[in-house]
Amino acid sequence: MRFLKLASNRLDRSDGDPFVWPYWVDVSVTGPEPKVALAEGVAHGSAGGVFTVAAALEAGSRKHLERAEGEWLVPYLERLQAGETVTEQELVEAFTARHGREPETYDWELRT
Repeated sequence: MRFLKLASNRLDRSDGDPFVWPYWVDVSVTGPEPKVALAEGVAHGSAGGVFTVAAALEAGSRKHLERAEGEWLVPYLERLQAGETVTEQELVEAFTARHGREPETYDWELRT
């Protein structure tokens, strides 16, 4: 699956900015079922996992989305949850409009 790195409270930080506890949200719409990767922390204090869209929309995960400055993803995730199609290109364009560049990506073969 190809994941797009779409939200993080560290995306637009500059060298010398004060430390903030990092949160990330990555989304894949390329596999058989869309997935959302949520992560937080640094080194031994880090945690994360890959979740269904439904789990990513639950209250606890929504707080994670907010902390990662990823509230803008909620309408796309809600569309996915409703069975609608959300394309990778659509997500790339939305990210680019916010950040002035395309998101980083990575491929991850998830075992089910």
